This record gives sequence, structure tokens and C-alpha cells, in this order.
Amino acid sequence: MKRILFAMIVLLLFSCVKKEEKREEFQPTITLKEIIKDERVKKIIWDFRLSNIAINREQKQNKEYEDFRNNLNEKNLIELTECEVPLLRCIAFKTLVENEYINIRKILNRHKNDNVLIKGYYYDVVRSEPVKNFMLNQLSPFSSSKFKFSKKEFIKMQDEFNK
Repeated sequence: MKRILFAMIVLLLFSCVKKEEKREEFQPTITLKEIIKDERVKKIIWDFRLSNIAINREQKQNKEYEDFRNNLNEKNLIELTECEVPLLRCIAFKTLVENEYINIRKILNRHKNDNVLIKGYYYDVVRSEPVKNFMLNQLSPFSSSKFKFSKKEFIKMQDEFNK
């Protein structure tokens, strides 16, 4: 009888312990192979990837980036935010921000657990950061986006993204 009572108490204690929420990592939903079936899109993306191994933060963007930015449509860019290549996800997101895509915050929220690291150049310094941080920073209070966060919203989003 004592054993049964003891077992019930132990089970009760374990069931009352708050279980930590399991965070589900970002999973790409489309492969780059599917996106580049269109030869025009394939050429733009491959030209970009050959000359861009990281994100350039402070210097003028190169010709391949300009081609990427100017020649891919909104649908292509949205698909790229879902592909398995982290650098392309970031550049597509950045381009959508620059193009003032109305549902940009929805895409950002989709990536709140996108922890894959990307490299970024800041003049001569190379640093790594998660995709989610790069995307969030595109909408910082200091960005020129019309969909940027207020300081208060941004701090709240940073806290949420870094849980």
C-alpha cells in the first residue's frame, strides 16, 4: 500500500513539473532544384552564388546581386526564402524587404527557429550569425523598411527569437 501511495505521489510530482516547450527547427519546404527548373531563374541564382559566398554588410553590392534583386519576381523570392540554402534564404528576404513586400513579417515569423549560421562580411571582418537574426535585423527600428519594428516591438521580437 505504501509503495502504491509513494508511486502516485512521484507520478503527481512529475506531471506537475512544467515541461520545457520543444522548439521546432525551421525546415525548408522547397528544394533549390525545384526552383531552378526555370532556366532564367537558374542562371540568375547560379551567377549570384558563384560570386557571393557571404553577405556583404557595408560595401556596395556587386553586379550579380543587382541582377538577382532586379530580375527575380516576388514568387521566386518567396520560394527562395523556403529553400535549403541559408544564404539564398537571407538574400531573398533582404530583397523582399527592399521591395516592400507586404507580408514580410509573416515570412520572418516562419523563420524564428532558423538557426543555421551564415557568414557576413563587415568590411574586412567575417562573422557568423543565425539566419533568423539576419532576417530580424532587416526590420530593425533603424532600417529603411516601411515594415520595420518600433524599438519596443524589436526588443520583444529579439527576446522571442532568442528563447
